[in-house]
Amino acid sequence: MITIKKEINLYMRDMMIENTILCVKWGDKYDDEYVHKLKKQCMENCSVPFNFYCLTDKKTKSYDITLPTKWDPHYDENRGFFWAYRKCYMFKLNENIDGDFIGLEGNKFLFLDLDVIIHQDLKYFFDLPMDKPYIVRGWWNDIGTVKRNFSKHKSTAVNSSVIRWDRGQLKKIYNEINKNKELVFFTYPSVDNYMCHRWYNIWNEDESFFKGFPKGDIYSWYKGNTFPDDMETRKLREDHKICLFNNSNFGEGINDDEIKELWK
Repeated sequence: MITIKKEINLYMRDMMIENTILCVKWGDKYDDEYVHKLKKQCMENCSVPFNFYCLTDKKTKSYDITLPTKWDPHYDENRGFFWAYRKCYMFKLNENIDGDFIGLEGNKFLFLDLDVIIHQDLKYFFDLPMDKPYIVRGWWNDIGTVKRNFSKHKSTAVNSSVIRWDRGQLKKIYNEINKNKELVFFTYPSVDNYMCHRWYNIWNEDESFFKGFPKGDIYSWYKGNTFPDDMETRKLREDHKICLFNNSNFGEGINDDEIKELWK
């Protein structure tokens, strides 16, 4: 009896889907339509099987998983309005079953912000060589400005709207935040700023913890594509894979009507 049960479990494990797409929805800044539209886009633009989960404070769907809250007391929203720290909880996923995310399957993870437009097959991201995890390199940034503002914690080179990692690769980041919650939230005004200063080398990417997605993969609706040659804003580039709506210049959730019009 025991031997048969083990054989069944091993067979089922082999049948599990290893590709997993994650998003985070917290509070009321983004309504449920954003999650539904993201899931629909993924289904229409991913040619390989995948799991889909939304990490949230309000479980209503079968794909919803409850986010932890233990970092909340250490976060000052008046100082770090754009500190989207809750997405960092998912970094704790390692090789073991995790008590905070029971039922979350997969080994290859792709995180997507809710406010993105997907143009091309997401299989590309799951097929990337994973000697290092990937994060968005903001090619629309003037790297000279980024370097000059580095000590001011401004003009970050990376954007966390799309992250690709294999299970266990980002546990180091989770551990650092979890161990130094108050210091991290006080020192860095945003999650992208934290990633840029602690986990990305703007002077030499080869020495970085993260790799940046290559030019031509991801662009910004509000900031352009590649500095200085292709900086037109509010322009769709369907030869790229994903369009971000990172509108920190306006305030999170402002101008939502623009992405909703493009969903039609």
